[in-house]
Amino acid sequence: MRLKTILAGLVMLAVGLAATLVAIVKSTDFNAYKDLIASQVKAATGRDLVLAGNVELGISLTPTLTVSQVTFRNAEWGTEPAMFKFDRLAAEIELMPLLSNEIVIKRLILSDADVLLETNAEGVGNWVMGAGGSGSAPLPHVADVLVDRLSIRYRDGETGIARRVDIDNLAAQTAAVGAPITLSLRAAMAGEQLTAEGQIGALRQFTQGPLPLDLKGNVGAVAFTVNGQIADPAHFEGIDVDLSLISTGAVAFGDVKLPGAGPYRIAGHLTGAKGHYKLAAASGRVGGSDFTGDMEYSLGEKRPLIGLRLASTKLDSKDFGMEPVLSGPDNGPKDGRAFSGELWVVPKLDMLDADVLWTAQEFAHGPYPLKSAGIELHLRDGKLDLTNVTGNLVDGRFSAAGSLDSMQSPPPLVARVRADDVAAVPLLETMGLDGVLQAKNANLEVELSGPAQSLRALLAGANGNVLFETGSGRLQNNIVRLLFADLFSLIAVGGNGDAALVNCLVTRFDIKNGIAQSRGIVLDTPGATVLGSGDIDLRAEQLDLHLDTQSKQINLANLAVPMNVGGTLSKPSVTPDAIGTVENTAGFATRAANFATFGALSAVTGLGGSNDLGPNPCRSALDAGVKAGSSATPGEKIIDGSGKVIEGVGEGAGQVIEGVGDGAKKIGKETSKALDSIGDGINDLFGN
Repeated sequence: MRLKTILAGLVMLAVGLAATLVAIVKSTDFNAYKDLIASQVKAATGRDLVLAGNVELGISLTPTLTVSQVTFRNAEWGTEPAMFKFDRLAAEIELMPLLSNEIVIKRLILSDADVLLETNAEGVGNWVMGAGGSGSAPLPHVADVLVDRLSIRYRDGETGIARRVDIDNLAAQTAAVGAPITLSLRAAMAGEQLTAEGQIGALRQFTQGPLPLDLKGNVGAVAFTVNGQIADPAHFEGIDVDLSLISTGAVAFGDVKLPGAGPYRIAGHLTGAKGHYKLAAASGRVGGSDFTGDMEYSLGEKRPLIGLRLASTKLDSKDFGMEPVLSGPDNGPKDGRAFSGELWVVPKLDMLDADVLWTAQEFAHGPYPLKSAGIELHLRDGKLDLTNVTGNLVDGRFSAAGSLDSMQSPPPLVARVRADDVAAVPLLETMGLDGVLQAKNANLEVELSGPAQSLRALLAGANGNVLFETGSGRLQNNIVRLLFADLFSLIAVGGNGDAALVNCLVTRFDIKNGIAQSRGIVLDTPGATVLGSGDIDLRAEQLDLHLDTQSKQINLANLAVPMNVGGTLSKPSVTPDAIGTVENTAGFATRAANFATFGALSAVTGLGGSNDLGPNPCRSALDAGVKAGSSATPGEKIIDGSGKVIEGVGEGAGQVIEGVGDGAKKIGKETSKALDSIGDGINDLFGN
């Protein structure tokens, strides 16, 4: 009985003490302690804490502390007075750990909060506490966190870049002190919905590091995974994670839009510290294009630097939003001009520097892909240098290079293009001239510089040179009729209803201040050899060309009249030369000697004693003519020649010359000599 009495007394005493404690707590006005709390925070952080609302304590086995309308002051240099503020915070606090100077919060509920994180011009963050900040206190262990409606804003004082994340809901749990945090998140960022779930390190690891990460989620249409750690999360240094990004469609974050329409996939190992980050062993796809290699990003002294060293099996410029620009009748301007006047938008490229080295088994930019392609470019201070683009085009070789200075107005453009032994159709189709000429092998050399305002402005102010040549092929009859008018029947000999046969073709132009001066036009067909000269005014798109023709068919010799090509590039006009017509071979040779073809009135040259004109006799004749430009007078070259050029540019020509020559010898000795040397007479057109 005595023991029962003692126990009953103790219970009654405990209940009484508890009741007394509850009565004391309920009668206590915790708002009276707000100044004490604020002073303690001031001592620990050097910042003011304003408790504008009530401080309340709910009594239970795990008391609930509730505070409302709280503001924590920003750094003195901050752009806004408050670093964070919230409408309500409720924390369920375990009692027993307090006896050992530990704070364990069973559940923390935060609602309607706003957090501002920013740096100043020196890169110092407002989370770095000022005077008085040396005070230290144990970090609380929070087992369960629920957040509703939290805005986190970030502003970079060095760059002025601002970002914002609006959290709709955040739930985080941890099993024990120091254990990883399991979280789920639903938020909005840059107009895109953000969801994430997974595990991150313990609360202390956010400041002490390393911070492990194992997360997956979505940002808009982009799915991501992150697995690894950050050695120094407080300064975002020592990143060492595996990263993957996947999107089924176009990707945009605010004002930043990735090129192309997707889908996108990229994965690699991301490392970085002190402003330098590298995605190593990267692999991915953009549309139908694939790539592997390394990507690097550095802050740089003036601007960020991006470095790419990538290799692709297939690389298509369309996947990156770069459509080929075609000209021609179906794609050209609608104002009656040949060259488009649509202004090119050339932004200033000084937002970053770049070094790109990209190889591809197949690179497509237009209807015909480059095989075994290589691309190297560099961007510095707004100037883009395309070191080279090389590859195999059909059965030939293609290369290009150039530069563009986007910081000048208008931006100066320099372009160099070379194609060797490429089928003519791909070359011409790339230039918007499909359906003009079909030939197995063609060569193209272009060097061009001018203002990058529009195609029209570029050519109007262009300087450089152009060479195009091709061997045997077929020239479409509609083009023959357009350019050669009454010479159609002569040139079309041996062709069919659609195209005229071509033995060879070569044309060369020097361009100065928008004027393209012919340095040689040679067209050889089974029916005739056509020589041309003159100018093209690229500014006004005006033609001023002269065509001189030698018939290889005796019965069509009367059709071989000189022609003048005038008008514009979009509407050329062809008329007979009023000076005279071709009546015989000697007359053709004489005019060849006196006509200012290829830019020099007296540059009529010979081929010497060689019989080998190579695979393209038109080009051989032109080159040999230039090489021998000042070796003799025109008369000497005609008299001493041996007719090798005509033999080279068409066997039919030699036969006609022999037949006509036999009859022409009756006219006189000098004429006979001219006939015997007709080949060198024609070759004499290819002087300097």
